[in-house]
Amino acid sequence: MFAKLPFLFGLIGLLLPIVTNVSEASQNRYVDASKLSDEITQGVVSYRINGQSKQILALDTQVEMTVSGLINRVTVKQIFNNIEDGWINAKYVFPLPDNAAVDGMNLLIGERAIKGVIKPKHEAKKEFELAKQQGKQASLISQQRSNIFTTQLANIGPQQQVVVEITYLETLSYQDSMFNLRFPLVVAPRYRPDFQRNEYSKTQQLVAPILNQVQQPSPSHKVSMNINIDSGFGQIQLSSLYHDIQQHHQGRLTNVVLQGNIPLDRDFVLQWHTDVGEEVAAAVFYQTGQTHQLSMGEKAEISDDIYAMALLLPPNLVRKPQHQINRELILVIDTSGSMAGESIKQAKLALNLALSTLNPKDSFNIIDFNSSAQSLFAQAQVATNANLIKASRYIAALHADGGTEIAPALDKALASTINIEQQQPKLRQVIFITDGAVSNEAQLFEQISHQLHDARLFTVGIGSAPNSHFMKRAATIGRGTFTYIGKLEEVELQMTQLIEKISQPVLTDVELYHLDGSIPDYWPADIKDVYQQSPVAISFKLPAEQLQPVIISGQINGQYWQTQLDFNTAEAAVGLDLVWANAKITSLEMSQDSVNRSRVEKQIEALALQYHLVSSATSLLAVDVTPINPHHVDKGEHQLGQLMPAGWQINSIQQGFLPQTATASKLWLLAGLSLLALTLLFGLWLKGKLPGQLFIIQSLDADHV
Repeated sequence: MFAKLPFLFGLIGLLLPIVTNVSEASQNRYVDASKLSDEITQGVVSYRINGQSKQILALDTQVEMTVSGLINRVTVKQIFNNIEDGWINAKYVFPLPDNAAVDGMNLLIGERAIKGVIKPKHEAKKEFELAKQQGKQASLISQQRSNIFTTQLANIGPQQQVVVEITYLETLSYQDSMFNLRFPLVVAPRYRPDFQRNEYSKTQQLVAPILNQVQQPSPSHKVSMNINIDSGFGQIQLSSLYHDIQQHHQGRLTNVVLQGNIPLDRDFVLQWHTDVGEEVAAAVFYQTGQTHQLSMGEKAEISDDIYAMALLLPPNLVRKPQHQINRELILVIDTSGSMAGESIKQAKLALNLALSTLNPKDSFNIIDFNSSAQSLFAQAQVATNANLIKASRYIAALHADGGTEIAPALDKALASTINIEQQQPKLRQVIFITDGAVSNEAQLFEQISHQLHDARLFTVGIGSAPNSHFMKRAATIGRGTFTYIGKLEEVELQMTQLIEKISQPVLTDVELYHLDGSIPDYWPADIKDVYQQSPVAISFKLPAEQLQPVIISGQINGQYWQTQLDFNTAEAAVGLDLVWANAKITSLEMSQDSVNRSRVEKQIEALALQYHLVSSATSLLAVDVTPINPHHVDKGEHQLGQLMPAGWQINSIQQGFLPQTATASKLWLLAGLSLLALTLLFGLWLKGKLPGQLFIIQSLDADHV
């Protein structure tokens, strides 16, 4: 028996290095991006051409903005340089504000300009591929999500420069007496969950390589910005949170310029204060007709409809204890691997600050999630000193690791039962703290819509490049607000303002209607609550012959309130039809589910075509009708890399995906297979069936003879 052990140990010794290497590979999930495979993902900077990995296209981005009130008209120019001696194709993923209404594109090749035409997405893609095969120069802008677009360029000539110019309109955010202009400058890598819930929407995969700035810094990834601002209100102070700027004032007009070129690794955020006063400030802006009149042959379809935006700015109210609501505060924190480092520090500090604002009448609970979701209590408990001490210890023990499974956390936060021992009914307010680095947003939107009931969901974005698409829409569906925290030193101010604001809603049950009682076509259809120093902006449309005053009403601390807005005192603006159409498309997208998906997609396509907007169903296509590339078959497909978000580490990405789980599942699977193989070999050895054993036995028999 023991004579067999050396062979057994030798066999184990042979297998151990293999298992050890697999273990190390499994544990070291965060590998150097420079050593990854040639597959193009968000974690890879290289691309393949003629059997070689290259990175040859320089990129420069120029941004021009004109702000009028809440409307921001933007032109973005992206400059591509082909430094190769051959013809190439290129693709680049670029971010825009999550409520951007993209409506124009020009392709500039030398002195030639080709105007983009809006088409259904599949039709535009087909025509683009055909133009590429025919050797024509073409450009295609497609939407992957509401805040992420791709530009594809076909047949870029040797040493040729191509400029893609896009225009879009957005509605600025106004919060805490400040206008907020945020221009995303980087797409953060997304986590893709292992499982899919059939009852919710399918996911999509984002693909964009990440540049390794240590090994190969890229000075070409730069941006320059020029912004002209007319706020429409009394401007007090203007500041840029993360970038150095130059500003020049002339009356109520302000010009802002970034100082030098800026790397695309952190979002640009510009804020300016306004003097609202002690009374409610209301305003209405309007536009007659559409920005893009549709042509049909020699006839043009002219619209004289009125497009308007009603803006309501609440006064700066004094905090009154008697107006505070009874509430159940649920604090949800993301502890996945993408939150490691600065982000988890910000999130834990935010939790502690939220706990410090609770009063003895409040109930609370803490839920943390990564690859699974856990909670401090089985159900919300009263904010006693003993419970708050337990909560502080719970927060201190949290660390970032694993996947980003948001769905189970939402189940706990929204679907759990209110504590039946409560003496008075309480409003459940859920504060969801995350970087939102997931790809299954549609599934989560539908889940929130089904589980929200009377609760309110407030999202807090953490880090240098949070997924604002997910968090802002989640807050909209949840009838709450979205707060962005980019630096550790901002946590105290931002969280204190959020907690104070949601403890005392200013305007609830908001309604909009005409003086005669009729209801205009307005979006969003469900107007969210208005909180202290946070306004409500509603886009609506009405026929020119039905132009009449509109009424906005609601409840302020239990008292009925209303204001009347007359168009004879309204401010003229441009692009409000695009804002209205984009708001309607956004609402339609959020209403999608597995039952109505096909019908809603057709509605989105028809609306986007009518208003010349890039959407989930349409794309902008520009094609030069003259073929110029005689060798259009032989050229490479290039994907331009992006810089990592500030504060992120390149070795935290594995082939473009965040870690899928906290467990080494592949390791254990291989270990199990190894043990199974070992058992089979041991059994064969006992029976003398191994080839080596037979040879040795035969040799011994021969010697014996």
